[in-house]
Amino acid sequence: MASNQDGNISEKSGRVEIQQGLPLRFLEDPKTALEGLVNPKERERSPEDRERSRLIASTLKAYREAFKTLLSGQYAELRDYAPTYLKEPCNTTAISCTNGIIVRYDLGKGGETKLRVAVTNSNLTELAPIFSDFVVHFPPNSEPYDPGPHVPKLELAKVNFVSGASQPIASFSPIILAPLTSLDLGALPPPPKRPCLLSLTNEIQLVMEGSVVPADATTPSAVDRSHDFLARGKMKLAVGWEAIEMYAPFDPNYWKPEYAALWAERDLLAAVVRKNLEDTQFAAIDPNVAARKKFKNLLDQLQALLEGPEEPVHQFLKAHPELLCPVHTKCWSKRRLGDRVTDFVFRKPANDYLLVELESPLRELFRKDGQQREELTHAVNQILDWRTYIEDNLATVQETLELTGISSNPSSTIVIGRSSALSEENRRKLVALQNQNPKLQILTYDDLIQTSKAWAENLFGSLDTFEGNVEVYFAPSTSRNS
Repeated sequence: MASNQDGNISEKSGRVEIQQGLPLRFLEDPKTALEGLVNPKERERSPEDRERSRLIASTLKAYREAFKTLLSGQYAELRDYAPTYLKEPCNTTAISCTNGIIVRYDLGKGGETKLRVAVTNSNLTELAPIFSDFVVHFPPNSEPYDPGPHVPKLELAKVNFVSGASQPIASFSPIILAPLTSLDLGALPPPPKRPCLLSLTNEIQLVMEGSVVPADATTPSAVDRSHDFLARGKMKLAVGWEAIEMYAPFDPNYWKPEYAALWAERDLLAAVVRKNLEDTQFAAIDPNVAARKKFKNLLDQLQALLEGPEEPVHQFLKAHPELLCPVHTKCWSKRRLGDRVTDFVFRKPANDYLLVELESPLRELFRKDGQQREELTHAVNQILDWRTYIEDNLATVQETLELTGISSNPSSTIVIGRSSALSEENRRKLVALQNQNPKLQILTYDDLIQTSKAWAENLFGSLDTFEGNVEVYFAPSTSRNS
């Protein structure tokens, strides 16, 4: 029995092709039944089997539609919590066995989805391994069981990023063994709850424990900055399905389309609770995860903006001044000092102030002959003009401009150009220029990113821990010499 995306349910014959690691293929053939599932002598299905198929098909169809409605309406903000197989177009195949029901979800092609149901005299012990790519097994008893040679395997290896050499660490097979003798069907919750025995997706979560040790840890004078950590990441099994579910033997009291909306809502909310509980448990290990993510995201955005025009960069820094002065207690943009206007003025603790002049990231600081460009000279002169005005009008600046406690010679920073345009000789000249003005700092935008990153990492831990689906949680710093 099959249902298409339009919801039409019809009875068709054919055969299922099962290849490990690939989605199921259903080939319609009026002369054959589901090959390997239904004995040819059983092609003439009884009215009871037809009714069973109809109830399973209509209930799963209603379940899928209920999820779609929830994620596009009442619970749209929870879409990210829903598993892939319930928010992306998937083909659904249900096999009703003698002692249970197998439901498998495979990604559909081109947005089209099919729902197919078959009834067979085979059992979970025979069919669960085949339909789950040998991940799920229902041994007939609790005695030692051989899952066979086709079970999937995961291998962990350590990689030397300098040489590229890889060395295996461990391997294991992610399989589920559920002996039939351990299934207490009498413990199932009563209708309208789902009679589901097992539900899993093709994503697994790996948690690894380790230590971060500085490269200079053996230097006698080095401060011990070692951290223990937990790394949490997700990976997909090399299977053809998105999800597999196993249900108790068919009971018409459970399989009713009117129950599907309740199933869908409970499953979605349960997924939210699991995710939040999991995140809370890991956040308790390391409360700085959110701060690291924020700074990592901000620095990535700024890096991307550097390839474009000047104004978006300035607007971004205006929206996120913490990248210019992470420890400021107050910030002013476009503060007038005489005939000049600052880009930023920051008040830091103890009434220490910082004046910031922003130039374009596209500006070059030096000519090919090594001489200082006009843009850099202009920026330095801006700083000197601000300082001169403050020195000549200190009381006015402190009172009228509300820059309480500012000194006549505050610190200042110029941000201009890119590091890639500077030679070693250019860098030496910048150092000499800053030595002439001890409270002046000249940074490229790349320097700014590295400085902000170093500040954040000193407080919150490494920002280079959010690659792909991996998150790292640092335990509090501990000295290994104590």
